[in-house]
Amino acid sequence: MLTLVSPVTSMSQSQDNQSEVLLNRLSKTYKTYKSLKAQFSVSIRNKQTSTSVKQSGTLYQKGKKFRVNMSGQEILCDGKLIWTYLEDANEVQISKFNAKEMDINPSEIFTIYEKGFMHKYAGQVTRGNKKLDIVELIPIDKNKGYFKVKLGIDKLARKVKEMSVYNKNGLVTTYIITKFEPNVNMNDSYFKFNVKDKPGVIEIDLR
Repeated sequence: MLTLVSPVTSMSQSQDNQSEVLLNRLSKTYKTYKSLKAQFSVSIRNKQTSTSVKQSGTLYQKGKKFRVNMSGQEILCDGKLIWTYLEDANEVQISKFNAKEMDINPSEIFTIYEKGFMHKYAGQVTRGNKKLDIVELIPIDKNKGYFKVKLGIDKLARKVKEMSVYNKNGLVTTYIITKFEPNVNMNDSYFKFNVKDKPGVIEIDLR
């Protein structure tokens, strides 16, 4: 049975108590962190063409601020502006940050389940020597670019270990957390793009 998340709170008459308990535990864990650093691998699979692309990167997050470093690309956000830097072109695009315009907001990747979803428990999978509990999230807003999200949860550690996003265009994007560090000391300036760090950079202001 699907259960409404709005937001995650303890409900004694939950239709799906197992997923409810798992998500509540996640919320309690992540709310104790002031910041985090997560190394991840990401694979994008096209179900229609049976092709896939793999990359790796690092996510830094502090409140609503975030920074994602990947091969050839950096995305920085201070909560008001977002900078997207492309290394090959030595170009940075600057725009106002609007979380509602993003299907998956990196600053909420570990708390995405807290509102706007129905959820249900979908069994266990084995990854190496660990068993992950799977919770499926169905967005209430049917205008989203995706129709389902699957979370792989390490119940003992109370952390999200993987997330798969099923897009309406046939793409399946899977993030696997390879290393997680909570409460990393980061200055707010780390989430702002500094042109001095990229000599000759081309600025494209889309504000």
